[in-house]
Amino acid sequence: MTHPPSPNSLMQRLQRAAPALGAACERVALKPGPWPSPNGQDDDDLYFPETGLLALSLRSATGGSSAPLGARLALLGCHSVWSPRQAQGSDFRAEVIVPGDAMRVSEAVVRAVDMPLAKWWLQVAASDQHLISQMARMALCTKHHSAPQSLASGLLTAQHNSGVRALEIPMVAWRDGLGWAPDAWQSAWNALERQGAVAQVGQGALAKIQIKALGVLSDLACGCHRMTQWHDPGQGSRG
Repeated sequence: MTHPPSPNSLMQRLQRAAPALGAACERVALKPGPWPSPNGQDDDDLYFPETGLLALSLRSATGGSSAPLGARLALLGCHSVWSPRQAQGSDFRAEVIVPGDAMRVSEAVVRAVDMPLAKWWLQVAASDQHLISQMARMALCTKHHSAPQSLASGLLTAQHNSGVRALEIPMVAWRDGLGWAPDAWQSAWNALERQGAVAQVGQGALAKIQIKALGVLSDLACGCHRMTQWHDPGQGSRG
C-alpha cells in the first residue's frame, strides 16, 4: 500500500533505506490514554508517531530519580519510534496525551529486510539516547526553573515533537503530568496567557491548550527546550 510521506523523521529515513517496506507499513490511530492499555497484549510492532504525541512517566520509584511518581519525564513524537513492549515490565508508563496518527510496522519484518539498514538503526540508537537525555533535562527543569519558565519550555518541547503546526494539547493531561500544586499551575498558566503565548480552548475536561505565539513562548521559557530537541544529522537541524 502506498502512503503519503510521513512527517516522522525516523520513518522518512527508513522509507529511503528500504522502499520495499512501504507495503508492510500501516497508518493507525493513537487514542488517548495509557499505552499499552491495562488489558492489552504484547505488541511486537514499531510505532512512528506522526500527529500523535506520547508522554513517558514513572510508574514506580526508581533508584536515583528525584521526579515524583506520575510526573512526565519525556515526550515522544515525530522524531521518535516506540515499541509498547518497552513499557512492559519497566518503571516507565507511556500515555497518549495528544491523539493522532502513527505509522506501524512489524519489528521482525524490518529486521528481516535484506538491505543495508545499519545507518538507520544507528539513527534509532541516537534517538533512544536523546530520549534519555530529555528525561534528565525535563526532570531538572521542573526543579531548578520557575513554573512559568518550565511550562513554556515544556510546551515548546511538545511543539517540536509534534507533526502538526496548530498543536492543541488536552489541558488536564498536561497539567496532571507536571505534578505541580494547583496554585503553581494556575500562576504559570496565567503568566503565559497574559503575554498571549497560549490560550484555552473549550472548558472543563475538554479544555485544550492552544499555542498562540511561539516567539513569545520562547522568550518566556528557560533554555531547556533547546537541549531536548532532536536534530537529525542526515537532514540538518529541526525546530
